[in-house]
Amino acid sequence: MPENITKSMLNRDMEVEVNPRSDKSRKIIVKGIVSEVLTSKESHPHGILVRLTDGTEGRVKRICSSEIEDSIPRYESSDINSSLSHLIRDGENHFIEFKTSILWSKYLTKQEIEDSKSYDLKRYGQNTSKIIIAKSLCGFLNSEGGSLIIGIKETKDSDDVVVVGIESEYTKLKDKTQDGYRRMILDEVIKPYLPSQIFNHFNEYLTFKIEEIEGKTVLGIIVKPSDFRVFVSVANEDVFFVRIDASTRKLAGPELVDYCTRRFK
Repeated sequence: MPENITKSMLNRDMEVEVNPRSDKSRKIIVKGIVSEVLTSKESHPHGILVRLTDGTEGRVKRICSSEIEDSIPRYESSDINSSLSHLIRDGENHFIEFKTSILWSKYLTKQEIEDSKSYDLKRYGQNTSKIIIAKSLCGFLNSEGGSLIIGIKETKDSDDVVVVGIESEYTKLKDKTQDGYRRMILDEVIKPYLPSQIFNHFNEYLTFKIEEIEGKTVLGIIVKPSDFRVFVSVANEDVFFVRIDASTRKLAGPELVDYCTRRFK
């Protein structure tokens, strides 16, 4: 959602474009006339919620008034010039993914891992959270690119997000600084799990972006599409991931062959 579409800008009988609440893909856009503004606050991370005259409830993505519309900047999901705050307002989609932490599994005890119901945690142990980040980056690299934003928690069964920041992760590092955090991603996520071409030519494919949002530090990894097939190397296995809608999916067998034939020359 453009940052400056606020509640005070919306009125009854105004024509708008909304993303319906019922659309889990967050790609459908419906045009209609506002009958009621439902959001109580002046702004919302995913857009002001309204009810249209036909009964549709959705979050406003565009005001269909040329005077207002022309003053609102456009942002692409994987555009390096887009602020992280704008990307966060778009919510998770094909080009955007949120992660709360990179190091949440680092100090889990053996008992905590054994008691977990997570397949990944039982298989990868304390390295699980880093491997999950590597898989997400791999998915963006093999697809159309995108933005992985760390320090954002998405509430289950809701469109709401909470900015938690990355500061709490600094205490888990030897170098407890932003620079130390970036180096950790390079040395403990990208270098061990992604191909050497990505690490050795980092700036061609990945860009770190740090912003302060709501008083907390958030880190974005802006990913450009790879010009070669990217596999995650983990547990003596090379695994291929792509971005499908708002999720990262593993491809193997005939699906992998077909995808790579179409995607890579």
